[in-house]
Amino acid sequence: MSKMEREEEISRTTPQNPRESNNPDDIRSEMSLTEDTMASAAITVATAAVAAVKTVIGIHARIFTRLATRRELHRRNSDDMEELEKMVENAATLRLRAVVESSIDSLRSMLCSCLFQSPAVLAGLIDELYIMERAFWVQPGRSEWWEKVVLPHWGDPLWQENFRMSRRTFMELCDMLRPVLERQTTNMRAPITVEKQVAIAIWKLATPDSYRSVAECFGVGRSTVSRIVMEVCQALYDVCHHVVHLTHPQAVMKGFAAKGFPHCIGAIDATHIPIIAPAHRATEYINSKGYYSMVLQALVDHQGQFTDVYAGRSGKVHDARIFRSSPIFRAMNQGTFSPDRTMNMEGEEVKPVILGDLAYPLLPWLMTPYSGHLDTRKQLFNDTLGRCRTVVDYAFERLRGRWRCLLSRLDVRERYAPRVIVACCILHNICEAKGEPLQDGWEEVVRSVSRSYQQPERQPMYVSNPHAREVRDLFSSYMEQRERRMQV
Repeated sequence: MSKMEREEEISRTTPQNPRESNNPDDIRSEMSLTEDTMASAAITVATAAVAAVKTVIGIHARIFTRLATRRELHRRNSDDMEELEKMVENAATLRLRAVVESSIDSLRSMLCSCLFQSPAVLAGLIDELYIMERAFWVQPGRSEWWEKVVLPHWGDPLWQENFRMSRRTFMELCDMLRPVLERQTTNMRAPITVEKQVAIAIWKLATPDSYRSVAECFGVGRSTVSRIVMEVCQALYDVCHHVVHLTHPQAVMKGFAAKGFPHCIGAIDATHIPIIAPAHRATEYINSKGYYSMVLQALVDHQGQFTDVYAGRSGKVHDARIFRSSPIFRAMNQGTFSPDRTMNMEGEEVKPVILGDLAYPLLPWLMTPYSGHLDTRKQLFNDTLGRCRTVVDYAFERLRGRWRCLLSRLDVRERYAPRVIVACCILHNICEAKGEPLQDGWEEVVRSVSRSYQQPERQPMYVSNPHAREVRDLFSSYMEQRERRMQV
């Protein structure tokens, strides 16, 4: 074959389309052009999507701003306020936020997958998405409800209905807790104010709302709500534990004497607080009524305020056993709790006593009712003791009426439950000392919900000693003689 014939043969077998060339350099060049085109298209689409999501978030923020403005302008019109509340709580808003969050996640995944194409441009877009997500997570519209509606415009009736105390009492409480709860401002973001922290905690304690609901209400995350509730409860114990104390024993003894029982510094009882099933040793917390509970033992004065609380023991443990392991038992035995003052009864010097029911042992400083056959003297003693002990039921009812987290299952871990229960007792004393009223209908709510979590039956405790029986007889004789003098 001649040279010319070989060249013609090669030209026939070689593709005429440059794109079909088998040259490696040509193939690499072709792939590079194609990938650049795809990357450019991806960047364009991502940029447009980011702009669209930003627009949706902007509309979302403006909606809440306008709603807050309308609330401020029309706050005196109850009908318009109700309509506005329904608009703010509309489920479509929650659905919008879910769509936005899903869009952000999808965009971030798409951008990360093609980051190697144009690192500078795509990294900038990803940073912008993180900024957008954080701005949306803060929920400026929801947060404005607290800063622009509650703080400046709510009156005492709304404060007392929702926060169980007046605005003045709330601010005084915030000032007491400020040294413990206040945080420093950082370069990342401003901290949550003390007032908002206390409001979040009180809202959670005062209502049966879930962590998600409280988070939506105050514009924070669910984990933030959980952390704040625990921190505020601990701060209440650290700073305000002195409010649960026998500060004026003479006034307490005078108050019980007016009710009929002399030389008494308090009435003691226990109540079961429903809790969620513990992760470990759950059967130890099942009480005789079949639900998981934790026992709150409390000593109450004549006005229904707590002077000593002890919480944390499981609902399966008998009240008398809890009582013997409590600090009040040791303090009364050692004489460090009651005042060093005695009362002369028929030539005997009697120390101050506390009142209990048949579930407690009869001790020289703990009076319990007579059992068995009762004559007139013993019946009078039992009636007087029972009448004075109603302050305990009164205190427990008002405690649950204000702090409804104690009504149904307390949704915290069992290790943190005592902290929350004691914090509610501290808040109860603060509200009672400030004269904060209990709203109409709250007691009825307590009675209605309590039917689902009935208190276990009290098991009688027939343990006593001769000296304790002598002290009880002295008190019953004193009451009988007083009754006769009053009839003359």
